[in-house]
Amino acid sequence: MRKDNTIVYQSNRYSVPLGTYQKDKDVYIEITAENRLVIREQTDGPVIANHIISFERGKLIQDRQHTRDRTKGIAAYISTVSSYFTDEERAKAFLEEIHHRYPRYVRDQLGIVLKMSKDSDQRTRDEALCECIKRGIYSASEYSDVLAFIQRQQQQKEEFKRAEEEIKALHGIEPSLLDTQPENRELAQYLDVLKGATKYDTVT
Repeated sequence: MRKDNTIVYQSNRYSVPLGTYQKDKDVYIEITAENRLVIREQTDGPVIANHIISFERGKLIQDRQHTRDRTKGIAAYISTVSSYFTDEERAKAFLEEIHHRYPRYVRDQLGIVLKMSKDSDQRTRDEALCECIKRGIYSASEYSDVLAFIQRQQQQKEEFKRAEEEIKALHGIEPSLLDTQPENRELAQYLDVLKGATKYDTVT
């Protein structure tokens, strides 16, 4: 990657967001079937740039958004997202750590947390936050995975409870059936199998 926040691909320069450049830093590219150049800072991270590949030579292909300083307003954004949690200060600390780890695409990270939090109930998102902090997870996508896992576990318990009540209301049912418990999969085991490996090219 160059100091002017561009990468070179097939004799053309393609922009990345202002401030992405760091000495000896690599970015990862993917060429899609739609003839687009997709750029990430990590192999499994959010997209930081997405350009149509040019067949000309010596051109600068630039996204105007990449020339703007997008760090302003992050503190307000974090405050908005943290307001969805009971312990707002703890939520802010969690989100600040995400900001520290993913400064260049923190808005995308916060957007994911916000959307998932809006679509869940208070107890569930609070529990997901606690689990993430407990396990040292500071990623919006993994927060989303933990939240979805907890929701499925809660749904399973509710379905089992309804089934148990129906069994109790019937006569002549084998008593041992009432001792049946739903399968509870460990969260750590679940997280281990969430993501598959994807190969990307490395560009310096």
